[in-house]
Amino acid sequence: MTLDPSNLSRLPLQRHLVVSAYDAFADEADVRAIVLLGSLAAGTGDRVSDADIVVFTRNEFHRTCEAAFARFEAGKDIFHRLDSKDDGPATFRKYLFSDFTSAEIHCIDLAAPFRLSRPFQVLIDKDDVVSGRTTPAPPPKHEDFPVYQNGDEGLIWELFDCIKWLSRGDVDLAKGYLRYLADKL
Repeated sequence: MTLDPSNLSRLPLQRHLVVSAYDAFADEADVRAIVLLGSLAAGTGDRVSDADIVVFTRNEFHRTCEAAFARFEAGKDIFHRLDSKDDGPATFRKYLFSDFTSAEIHCIDLAAPFRLSRPFQVLIDKDDVVSGRTTPAPPPKHEDFPVYQNGDEGLIWELFDCIKWLSRGDVDLAKGYLRYLADKL
């Protein structure tokens, strides 16, 4: 793994999540690349930053990756878990842990047209997957995320995002998101 310790040495809880996700998925034959995204990859994360991880897979592994997710979950005190519901070329699990850390792990089939915007950090790339998926486009902004896309099951995650933004002093982002959320409800 090529995890830059300078990015996460000051955030040991998030570092543990990233390392345990890597350990849970990297040795699977159908896992071709693992990428850390967002503020943790950029070195700008804080105590409440998500560990945002993309796992690129082949041979429909995104549909059969339960054992890898179980390895990631082992020994962790999970407060809430949100699973993807669709039957498309990707699956995800979003976790909130009792220590107020969080992680998103997205398993995406190589056939999916998913593009990576910087910042990101490649943890493993067995087939040079990442270079062909990189785009100069900026990453999506929180204010552009669709609200209520996971229905009532996703509310805890969405409200936790608002709590994180408020803890960082971004009141306008939280209030704006809550307004959009209220409209959907």
